[in-house]
Amino acid sequence: MKVVSPVTMRKMDQMAIEEYKVPGAILMENAGREVALAAKNLFERKNSGMSANKAKIAVFCGKGNNGGDGFVAARHLSNMGFGTTIYLIANPEDIIGDAGLNLKIVEEMELPIEIIGKSSDLSSIEEKIKESSIIIDAIFGTGLKGEVKGIARDVIELINSLKIPVIAVDIPSGISGESGKVLGTAIKAEETVTMGALKTGLLLYPGAEYAGNIKIADIGMPKIVEESIEAEAELLEDKWVASCFKAYPPDAHKGTFGKVFIIAGSQGMTGAAALSATAAVRSGAGLVTVGIPKSLDDILETKLTEAMKLPLAETSDRCLSLDALNTAIEFASTCNAVVLGPGISQKNETKKFVQQFILKCPVPIVIDADGLNALADNPDILKDISAPVIITPHPGEMGRLLNMTSAQIQEDRIGAARTAAKRFGCVAVLKGARTLIATPSNELFINPTGNPGMATGGSGDVLSGMIGAFLARGMEPHEAAASAVYLHGLAGDFAALDKTEIYLSAGDIINYLYKAFYKIKKEHQDV
Repeated sequence: MKVVSPVTMRKMDQMAIEEYKVPGAILMENAGREVALAAKNLFERKNSGMSANKAKIAVFCGKGNNGGDGFVAARHLSNMGFGTTIYLIANPEDIIGDAGLNLKIVEEMELPIEIIGKSSDLSSIEEKIKESSIIIDAIFGTGLKGEVKGIARDVIELINSLKIPVIAVDIPSGISGESGKVLGTAIKAEETVTMGALKTGLLLYPGAEYAGNIKIADIGMPKIVEESIEAEAELLEDKWVASCFKAYPPDAHKGTFGKVFIIAGSQGMTGAAALSATAAVRSGAGLVTVGIPKSLDDILETKLTEAMKLPLAETSDRCLSLDALNTAIEFASTCNAVVLGPGISQKNETKKFVQQFILKCPVPIVIDADGLNALADNPDILKDISAPVIITPHPGEMGRLLNMTSAQIQEDRIGAARTAAKRFGCVAVLKGARTLIATPSNELFINPTGNPGMATGGSGDVLSGMIGAFLARGMEPHEAAASAVYLHGLAGDFAALDKTEIYLSAGDIINYLYKAFYKIKKEHQDV
C-alpha cells in the first residue's frame, strides 16, 4: 500500500483539480462526508441504543481546508439528526476558497457556530463542549510546520483532558504529517480519517500512537492520479510479502533452498548464535552452518540439532581470531548467504576479522549487532564490499554508523534509513517500532507488524537468521529484508496474543513463525 508525504498528497490534489478537472469542492465534500460517517459509526458503537437526536457532536475547525472538511462533516451530521456545533478557531473573514464556500453553507443552515479567538472564549463554552458524545478535530491538516501555540494549543489541551472520543480529520492536529513528531502538543484521537492515501506521519511514532485507528477515505481522487505518483514509501502487507516466495518444486532437495553460513557467538553469547541459526532453519533455509569460536563448539552441539557447526580459530578470550579468516572465506564461497555478527563481541581482533571478512565475502551478507559495531570507526568500508549487503542496526548502532546520536536518528528515522542506504550502497534495516527498510535506489518500506514485547534480548538475532535464510532461497536483498521484518513482527504478534507481551521471548518469535507463514500462505499458495 502506498504511503505519501504531505507534499506528495498536495501534488495529487493539484493534479486531480488541474489536469482531471475535479473541483476541489467535490474532493472536500467527499472528505467531509466520510468523516461524518465515521463519526456516526463511532457514536453507534459507543452508545448502543441511543438515538442521534439525543447526541451532541462538537466539530473544531481551523481556517484551512482541514477546517473546510470539518464544515462539510458538520452539515452531514446535522442532516443525520445529531446536535452539531462548530467551534471555529479562526476569524470567519479569513476563511476563503472551498473552505469559505462550505462555511457559508453551514451559516445559511444556521448551524450553531462558536468563535474561539482567545482563552476567555474557550472557558465560557467549556461546559457545553463537555456535553458532546464525539469530538471532531479539523483544526490543522498535514501542512503544519511550526509548534502549536496560543489559543490552538489551549483548545487541543482541553480536548485531550475531556476523555471524549475524538475523530481526527486527515491527521491529529499537532502531528507532523512528514515525521510523526508532536509539534508542541497534539490531539490524541481514537480514530483518524485520512484522505486519499496513508501519510508517513500517521505510521511513524509518536504520530501512530496519536492517530488511533486509521481509515483511508475515498475522496473521489481519479485512480490514474494515485497510480502515476511516486509514493514516498510502501506499507508492507501479506500479499506483497507472499509474492516474494517462489513455489516449492516437486523435485526439491536441500540445495534448492540454499545454504546459510552464520558467523556468531563468543564466550557468554552462544545463545545469539543458536537463536539466529534456529530462525534460519525455521525460515526455510536448506542447510545452516554456524561458524563459532572452536572452544564453544561443544555448547552449540548441545543447543542445536538441525544446524551444523564449523569451529573457527579463536583468541585467548574465546572470541573469533584473525586466524579464522581464510577458513571462513573458503566456507562462505560454498554458501548462498552469510549472516555476520550476532554475539561475536567487540574485541579488537574480532573487529579486524569482521573488517577483512566483509571485504572478501563472495556472497550476499547480512551484518548485524557486533558486526556493525566493528565498523563504527570506519563505516565507509561498507562502500568497498562487492557482494550485496544488508545492515540491520537499531537506532544506537545506526547512530554510530552515521556519527549521530540515537535521539537524532529517532528524530528523523526515514532520513536516517535513506541516508545509510545511499551512503553505504546497501539495504538498510532500521529496527524499532515501525521498522524501516531502505534501498540505495530510494525505495522505502514501512513495517506495520510487531509489538513492544519483542523488545527483548535475542529478537534481533532471530531477524538476522530469517533474512539470511530468505537470501539463501534466492530473494533479492530488499525482498529478503522486508519479508523477514514483516514475518518476524507478525510471529511476535501471534506470540503476544497467546502469551502476552510481558511473557514474550525471542524464542517465542521462532515458535510462532509457523502461524505467520500460514497467514501469508492464504495470499499465495506457493509459500
